[in-house]
Amino acid sequence: MGFFDKLFKKEVAEPLVNVIDKAKVLVYPMIKSSDWKGMGLARSQPFLDIDGKPELALVFAQDAGDSFQYITEADLLLPGVQENFDQWQHNINTYPYEITLAKSLDNRVITASGEDHSAEKVLSAAFLAEACAALNTDRLVISIPRRRCLMITSYYEDFQSLENFFRLHFLAWQEEDYGNEQISEMVFLADKNKIEYAVPLGFRINLYERDGQFKLVYSTMDDLFQENDQIDFQKIMEKNKIPVSIYNSGTSSGN
Repeated sequence: MGFFDKLFKKEVAEPLVNVIDKAKVLVYPMIKSSDWKGMGLARSQPFLDIDGKPELALVFAQDAGDSFQYITEADLLLPGVQENFDQWQHNINTYPYEITLAKSLDNRVITASGEDHSAEKVLSAAFLAEACAALNTDRLVISIPRRRCLMITSYYEDFQSLENFFRLHFLAWQEEDYGNEQISEMVFLADKNKIEYAVPLGFRINLYERDGQFKLVYSTMDDLFQENDQIDFQKIMEKNKIPVSIYNSGTSSGN
């Protein structure tokens, strides 16, 4: 579990009565499942649709100390709130982060986890460009399974490296002890400028121990393995990728 030591808990509340100055407290985007209970109240923008149905959306949070409050359509009619809201892209672009190379994974995976809006750094073009530079690649595979969790590797990694990456992705998704709200079981593909696709992988990886030996087990209905007992993960990602809708809704990931 040491790999995820930076995943600290923070209680995330549903939209509440406005008790903060929404014209002054900084606004940050949050990626939420479309079935989040507050979606009908909060101001939202589409992030991903699958088969014409909303899957993920952006809502806009303000820190109220021990919880978050969310911008509503009614809030935007209050003096100064729209102007404050319009700064959300700048706020996530300048949100502090620290890229860490995972030595245990041969420095081929980076994390930037542990902060309230770590996962949403993927909305910043400058951050994606820095991640590409750190991994010496022009295409990224991104894992944001839970709040405060962000893990990235290069799209071009070999079978063993990507298998380790996906194993850690599913571990974070499944392990409720982390305490942070789930975001998505999918991974995402990006270049140095923006997220381009979401990818439902079509399989899960579990790690089991028996007689002191650990074994990876795949859960899937598909025949994944090739004759060399490896998986062409790039082929799976290309087959299953779905364009994100965020950039068709007037949202920008500019610097």
